[in-house]
Amino acid sequence: MFISIVTTLILGSLIGVVTSVSVFGFISLVNLLTAFLRDPNRTFDSFSNLLTDPSSFLIFVIALPFLVGLIVGIIRKYASDSRWHGPPDVILAVHSEKNPLDIKSGFLTSFSSILSISAGGSVGQYGPLVHFGATIGAEINDLFRNKASYEILIGAGVASAISSGFGAPLAGLIFAREVILRHQSLASFAPILVASVVSYIFTKNVFGIEPIFEGSVGELNSLYDFPFFIFAGIVCGFISIIYMNGLTHRKYFPDISFINPILQPAIAGMICGLVSVYLPEVIGLGTTAIQSMINGKINLIYAISFLIFKLFLTILCLRMGLIGGVFAPALFLGASTGVILGFVFQNFSSTLDVNLLTVASMSALASCVIGGPVANMMIILELTSDYQATLVAGVSIVFASLISYKVIGQSVFDKVLLNKKIDLKLGRENIKLHEIPVQKISHKDFCILKPNQSIKKSIETIVKNKKSEGYLIDNNNKLLNKFELHYLLSIKKQNLKIGDLNKNKYLKLYSDTDIFESIEKAKNFVGESIPIINGKNEMQGVISEADLFHTFLKVIKEEKELENKD
Repeated sequence: MFISIVTTLILGSLIGVVTSVSVFGFISLVNLLTAFLRDPNRTFDSFSNLLTDPSSFLIFVIALPFLVGLIVGIIRKYASDSRWHGPPDVILAVHSEKNPLDIKSGFLTSFSSILSISAGGSVGQYGPLVHFGATIGAEINDLFRNKASYEILIGAGVASAISSGFGAPLAGLIFAREVILRHQSLASFAPILVASVVSYIFTKNVFGIEPIFEGSVGELNSLYDFPFFIFAGIVCGFISIIYMNGLTHRKYFPDISFINPILQPAIAGMICGLVSVYLPEVIGLGTTAIQSMINGKINLIYAISFLIFKLFLTILCLRMGLIGGVFAPALFLGASTGVILGFVFQNFSSTLDVNLLTVASMSALASCVIGGPVANMMIILELTSDYQATLVAGVSIVFASLISYKVIGQSVFDKVLLNKKIDLKLGRENIKLHEIPVQKISHKDFCILKPNQSIKKSIETIVKNKKSEGYLIDNNNKLLNKFELHYLLSIKKQNLKIGDLNKNKYLKLYSDTDIFESIEKAKNFVGESIPIINGKNEMQGVISEADLFHTFLKVIKEEKELENKD
């Protein structure tokens, strides 16, 4: 027990420190490259600058965003599966033994995200940070095998990334368990909490933390204002559906397959550069703009423009291959929505605190997108120490989540996985059943019949093998037919060749069929065994209903032991 406690402290602390340094390095590189690639001192405010300062305009608005996007496109070509990795892959890694994380994909994704954000891509940073934090946990697990659970160390890396990125260690703990692990086992609590707290303390004391908002964000001045926060949550729920469908649904984005995949991020980067001439706030992370909206410094026209263009650019960037997170843009969209609704609601209530409404809307929309309502509430509580503001925001979060869940699911990550035919709603055990091919549990304990055998001889063969059925197989191991003993006994002409009998209808499964699907297909099966064949109709083995049932119970038991492990 003492060794277990020490191991937890050491591994949790190690993950916390390494992730903290990685997050600081990520953010520092983003700031450094942003200053270089976007030249903050420039004063472009219209396309007329093309005539007054053509060289700077062409370099910072068109050339650099295009070239950086081109580099991102080239990197994507050589990434794992020629695609970017992110939180959906982290979730899948802890739910599936066949999809482990690797440091290469984590590094390439993080580096490409740094380039995407720095060049003005309308993407966030927390998704790549979460993924890289998870890969750190996975790598430490490889270095210290059998010292802790793989998925728990991944959760520790995720929590550390959230903790150091937001300055909210408890939110990191809750996010890892609520969004990534999706179980509340006691075994996962200590390592993840240690990693999250150590990451926070190390970041705060060594690097410093700059939270999105700090201190009070307003208060509920009257109970009559309460319905406005409910309505804000409902509106944010619908906007989150548009946002998430834009990111994941084929019908919400045109087919761009005719464009070379390497050029797609470059084109997206150039479009962001052109939009930034009039609305520089909507490119990049948009943290300064979010803070301005929370503090009530943005007017209605700008808020509407922010909402429309941020929604358009984020979907465009992520669908065209610029890599980044979806959380920061969701915060931006939520804050814009809150400001717009604030201007409307003020006509009905003079006591409404628009700043609080903005924070509540921001949290509600972001919660829908990442699927972490409790984690979002905890972020507000930890950064503001304002219990009332947290509860009011929680009301908006609840109503927003109820709406988005009905259409999208728990989060945009679930939708991404669902597009890959991985349904997290099925539960961890059923996902594992999907990953086990039926051939893995098949066996060779079956009776073989040959086409030239008589019916009488076939009956004797089945009885000798102590079976109630036999399989007609030719010399090439091809499955031709299946006969039950009682059927053969009912035939009067026992001298007929069994190969001349009519073909029966019977259930057969292909070797790559998974256990979950096999159970569904065998729900009405009656018989001794089910044949397993390959694509060439060659006999591979058989399984029984007992085999399927045993495998099902084994997976259920493993998952229950994991969730109840202390």
